Amino acid sequence: MNEATYGTAARISLAEEAYDAVRRMILDGRLAPGSRVTVRPIASALDLSPTPIKAALARLEQEGVLEARLHRGFFVPTLSRDDMRDIYDMREGLDGVAVRRAAQSEQRVRIAAVLRRSCERQQACLHRGDIDGFRAEDLHFHHTLWALSGNERVRRAGESLQDQMRLGNAVSARRPGRGGQAVSEHLAIVEAISVGDSDGAEKAARHHIRLTADDLDEELGES
Repeated sequence: MNEATYGTAARISLAEEAYDAVRRMILDGRLAPGSRVTVRPIASALDLSPTPIKAALARLEQEGVLEARLHRGFFVPTLSRDDMRDIYDMREGLDGVAVRRAAQSEQRVRIAAVLRRSCERQQACLHRGDIDGFRAEDLHFHHTLWALSGNERVRRAGESLQDQMRLGNAVSARRPGRGGQAVSEHLAIVEAISVGDSDGAEKAARHHIRLTADDLDEELGES
């Protein structure tokens, strides 16, 4: 690798490091909704130069994890009920495409087996009372579905929307009985995929996302 190529690779690596770190800070709540995100404090905290931090903030803004305000810089979004409803509307369509593709795939039996094991882990978390573990496995279920759908654009779009949902309010899984209901809805999706029922899989996926959105909307209305 020549010096110029090495320098380019190093810059890309630092930009990725900055992106991953800032994204975690936002999604973990260390950078709170509504707060301004400035370059120098983050560069100091991560022991990086401002250049990769600026690149990370621009990328996160493109993905909807940050918002840019004219002459004021970057801010962590504060998502309203209407924002969350818009996001879930998009998720409904996205997951509908993903499950249809999965059900039509020659690998549908294998895909269903992978997703079924995720459902088993979700159920185990609920039995232990591990709601945070359940939420993590629920996210993994959907991410796996997008990844195995065979549509790379679906995967990327799903990850972006997932991040925006995490910026909103992670309360739905904590409502009594919702976790078990969600697992049942996931299993209905899995069974439709396993037998190649693309219409049934899409119907089940849209139903699941719609119920989740309704539950969250109700919770946010009470908060």
